[in-house]
Amino acid sequence: MEEQKPRPYRFTEAVSDELNDAFQNLAVQIMKDGALSSKEKSIIALACAVALKCEHCVKAHKKSALAAGASMEEILEAAAVAGQVRLGSGLTFASFLLDED
Repeated sequence: MEEQKPRPYRFTEAVSDELNDAFQNLAVQIMKDGALSSKEKSIIALACAVALKCEHCVKAHKKSALAAGASMEEILEAAAVAGQVRLGSGLTFASFLLDED
């Protein structure tokens, strides 16, 4: 059975081939080795997906991070950091309730 394309690519392809090509090319350019390795970028993408609570994104970025050479230990630690940031941002947002209007 052939694996389906990632959902964002299926969507951009449905809109237009040009949009799909642009989106995929942008992703390739961003995720390639630079000041950060593609492995590091994959771990960051996974952590962002955790913080955004995107289940599909978490699964896709986990697969990409593993393919880029990340260990499960690195993945879980990055996810824990993302969860802590999300918790902290929630508490910070809640603190606005204490402001005098």
